[in-house]
Amino acid sequence: MTGNAAQRARRTLREAALQELDLGTLAQAYRVGQAVYLGHGDFWAWERDGIPAWLVPQLEDLGFLP
Repeated sequence: MTGNAAQRARRTLREAALQELDLGTLAQAYRVGQAVYLGHGDFWAWERDGIPAWLVPQLEDLGFLP
């Protein structure tokens, strides 16, 4: 697997782990800028990883995004 393909695969796995979490947990973590534990020593850090496209509409509905 090339470097880019491996990075995409890892991101996909990390996003899948993020999707398993409760929206309330994700929203609260986003609101205070807290990293989210994904398991296996991995964290989703908003400032590093950004907001996944599937989560944007939900955060907009909650009024967390402009």
